[in-house]
Amino acid sequence: KEMMILVLLLSSLFLSQVGAWQRAKCGTADLVTTWGASIDPSSQDILGDYPRPQMVRDDKSWQNLNGIWQYQPAQPNDPVPFGTTLSDTILVPFPVESCLSGIGQNSKYLWYRLVFDNPFSSNNGKVLIHFGAVDWQSSFWFNGESLGNHTGGYDSFSFDLSASIKNSENELIVYVYDPSEEGFQPHGKQFISAISNPGGDVYTPASGIWQTVWLENVPTSYIANFSMKVDETTLTIKVEVEGSDNNDVTFTVLNHTTVITSSSSPAGSFVNITIPNARLWDPEDPFLYNLTIAYGSDSVLSYFGLRSVSLGYYEHPAINGTGPQYGVDRPGDDMQGSPFELSENDPTLCQKSCESTDGCVAWAYSNSTCDGNNAPLCWLKESIPSAGPNSCRVSGVMSQPAYTARRPFINGRFLFLAGWLDQSFWPDGIYTAPTDEALKFDLTALKTFGLNTVRLHQKVNPERWYWYADTLGIVVLQDAVQKYGGATQETIEPFTEDITRMIASKSNHPCIIQWEVFNEGDDVGVFDVPQMVDYVMGLDKTRLVDTNSGGPANSLHIADVNDYHTYPWPGQPQATSTQYAMLGEYGGVGAFCAPTGAQQGVDRPGNDMEGYPVVLSENDYTVCENMCINTFNCLAWSFAPQSCSTTGALCWLKNGITNVTVPDNCRVSGQVNHEWVENACQSYLIVNTPQDEADTYIQMTQMISQYKETDLSVVIYTQITDVERECDGFLNYDRSSKFSPEQID
Repeated sequence: KEMMILVLLLSSLFLSQVGAWQRAKCGTADLVTTWGASIDPSSQDILGDYPRPQMVRDDKSWQNLNGIWQYQPAQPNDPVPFGTTLSDTILVPFPVESCLSGIGQNSKYLWYRLVFDNPFSSNNGKVLIHFGAVDWQSSFWFNGESLGNHTGGYDSFSFDLSASIKNSENELIVYVYDPSEEGFQPHGKQFISAISNPGGDVYTPASGIWQTVWLENVPTSYIANFSMKVDETTLTIKVEVEGSDNNDVTFTVLNHTTVITSSSSPAGSFVNITIPNARLWDPEDPFLYNLTIAYGSDSVLSYFGLRSVSLGYYEHPAINGTGPQYGVDRPGDDMQGSPFELSENDPTLCQKSCESTDGCVAWAYSNSTCDGNNAPLCWLKESIPSAGPNSCRVSGVMSQPAYTARRPFINGRFLFLAGWLDQSFWPDGIYTAPTDEALKFDLTALKTFGLNTVRLHQKVNPERWYWYADTLGIVVLQDAVQKYGGATQETIEPFTEDITRMIASKSNHPCIIQWEVFNEGDDVGVFDVPQMVDYVMGLDKTRLVDTNSGGPANSLHIADVNDYHTYPWPGQPQATSTQYAMLGEYGGVGAFCAPTGAQQGVDRPGNDMEGYPVVLSENDYTVCENMCINTFNCLAWSFAPQSCSTTGALCWLKNGITNVTVPDNCRVSGQVNHEWVENACQSYLIVNTPQDEADTYIQMTQMISQYKETDLSVVIYTQITDVERECDGFLNYDRSSKFSPEQID
């Protein structure tokens, strides 16, 4: 009876807190995903799936703490608000700037407070609290005592609550400081300035708690973590434990539920486990072995994939030189020091300069009468860019004999890798996907479009995202998060800490085959680049390393990748005897899904969604328009009134947009909004309709299909989704597709 009363009291408290939550406005156009629109803290567990799929204990051993917490903005010298109800509520784990948090405003200083009961038996081992990620500097108190501090916005961490946890009314207080771009730390594309002035390639920040918070009950001596290395036959694993149990760690490898082999080793020591008749993890067959790890009374369920990643050799064909080509330019891929002035208006001087310069494979020339130049100019090229017409240019490609070059190999074979740049921002959750289904959606969409690779750009995602990539067979090229502009000497230490933690925490995932150390020109100017690259290569010798994707340090030609960015059209970086060729970014083609309002006397034939038209109960076009607004993947609609139909008022919903509209006095039609800021989109190459975007992309892939025969091994298209005002995605920012199923096919 007493327990029932306690449950009712707690339920009443929970419901009163939930009643205070309301979704804030999602940007100026209130753009929300279909998953975000369905969130209701009063009736669902917020991001309630097990947060650590590669180290699973049983369901009774953990408790999700996501949900309604107390919140208020802080000041740097505030006293810790012990025993004080804060002024507002927030839905954790959504960042404070996100509409799903219920706040929707930035604050550099944050207080969180949660009062909760211990869900576990007080005499049963230890109770840990885990934070998936908190951006950026955070401090923690529990029942009046300091737990500790954490610095870093992209890694998980834990505290032991066992010494002071009570059966009920435990008080957790969290303080966070996050200056975003105003600080010296890596923050990726997060910019406070993007809130009031969205645009370009910087976006709303994600301050505070942005990944799942959860409790875990473990034995007194328990498995704390483990690190794996794999090849095509062997799992090498080391387990770290907490506590004084002197037992060995035991391992059991299973094919689903069938035991394959077993082994044991002391804690803290690597053990090699050879897998008989090994089945490999491959993008085309992403097979995963199950693994149980036991230590004393503790055990966890894990998984691994056997695979190798290496640089393989191939015979690069000879390249026939072109000689000087008048009226042809080859923009991009310039060598350091280009352009430079020539003594005479003579393109052959530029050609001869390329011939005598080590690493020069192409050139371009402009005489002193073009482009307002005061002297003739010469550009030398490290790779062969795409050619285009330009009456002010002369350019050419140098002859090269056949030579042995490099490609990336997975399991000893070359597989061409084509994929998306993925920034993993959300209009309603910013850094945090609104649901687990939403988190998986971007990866399944990649498969829908026939691609196999993601470059995770300037962000580290939650563990479940990598688990989905492992299970789906998606190759991941993982960026280190940069201080995106304005890096200083102070940036070096937090950057080094972040990349170290990232590699340590994510290296068990077979999907990751390459680390991207630097991006473009963001941080390289303040680093000893060779030293940092050597450091990263020392941390993980089982993967490839990209020195500087599309940036100036790429010209150092160290590590494994010759990586160029060319917009919008794909260029042709060259494979060498030590590096494979990767087009780390290209594309950026944008068709904008802007609202038109209701257009009287206009029809939009074709692209009808399945099951349409439908008969409406009301003779009102706004009913049809609202149906489209509230239907996932609906881009446009068309309405016929009762006077034009023998069956009643009709509504057609459209999952595609064309530039074909026809006059029809029996129709009202329109496009609905899928933009963060209405009619304010930007992109590298603007086209009129999604069909134009598809046609342009196909032209680009036709160019790439030629380049891959001689040089290219990896291509990354910008990008998977629109992000705020950068509208160059295959998907809109709310994850609706810009293309109909017929266009995708």
